[in-house]
Amino acid sequence: MKVVEVEATRREKTGKQVAKKLRREGLLPAVIYGGGRPEATHIAIPAKEVRRLKHHHGLVKVKLGDEERMCILKDIQYNWLGDVPIHVDFQEVTFGETIEVVVELEFVGTPVGVSEEGGVLEILKREVAIETLPRAIPEKIVVDISDLHAGDALHVGDIPLPEGAKLVDSPEETVVVVTEPEEEAAAEESEEASEGEE
Repeated sequence: MKVVEVEATRREKTGKQVAKKLRREGLLPAVIYGGGRPEATHIAIPAKEVRRLKHHHGLVKVKLGDEERMCILKDIQYNWLGDVPIHVDFQEVTFGETIEVVVELEFVGTPVGVSEEGGVLEILKREVAIETLPRAIPEKIVVDISDLHAGDALHVGDIPLPEGAKLVDSPEETVVVVTEPEEEAAAEESEEASEGEE
């Protein structure tokens, strides 16, 4: 499991003016909560780290001088346009206790419904929420979709989870669907319409 390291500094003051000053200096206000601590820790991290963090679903080692906090990224808040990060939330983990995380899905294989039956692959969900131990957080979950035929769908409950992990998302939620060929779908609609007229 890959662990991303982030250098951070403590910040004693909070508020909009403080946040604006940090951003002008190339920093972002952030907070660490959880881990059995009574209060959140207010920190600042380099703004350039956000690009690296938002694609990482595993553990994040936040380094505060000589102190290190093992965390997961919980949220990145953006401005009203949605293109500039303005705040980051970390949750400190306690080893031995399960934690809820979102993991990326990687699809492998070409569905037989696409390669041989003329269907079209539609990916509706690219990540899944699971509950697992911090050290068991997978970087991604590989899903083989090569056996799907035209008209088939893969649901969250069909995804193979890592050992010891529990599903958080609804098992009924659709992840992938292979639509039937347009000609076949049109023929079925025409047939249904004809039956309705009788």
